[in-house]
Amino acid sequence: MIFKHILVPYDGSNTSAKALDKAIQFVKADPATQLTVAHVINLQPLVVADITFVQPEGYQEQVKKQGNELLDKIKQRLGELPHTNVVVLAGSPAEAIVDYSDNSDCDLIIMGSRGLGAIREFMVGSVSHNVLQHARIPVLIMK
Repeated sequence: MIFKHILVPYDGSNTSAKALDKAIQFVKADPATQLTVAHVINLQPLVVADITFVQPEGYQEQVKKQGNELLDKIKQRLGELPHTNVVVLAGSPAEAIVDYSDNSDCDLIIMGSRGLGAIREFMVGSVSHNVLQHARIPVLIMK
């Protein structure tokens, strides 16, 4: 296969599940391919125009709990696939994804067209768009 290390950002959305399914297909076609699934925890305050929305008390613990549950589901989906890795990244999702791909010898990112953002309708596809604009490797967007 052309790709040796595939990165899949995963947030539990339908499109990220489709991205993971596609990556699993690639890995099954060439078991030497490495697959990394990344879940990004964004604990930064939300800023819209001049207004900053601070997370409520207990928000960070809730996000971490949901993230751990999601990681368990990912590990179950990966099953016995060789050369798989699940990582948790922190920060702005697009920046974290691009930084990880740059520093981990990834040569393909497969991701959903939109995820489970805090204000989905306002920021539709902003993470995938940002990754497309800044990644130095090919990006496959799943609808």
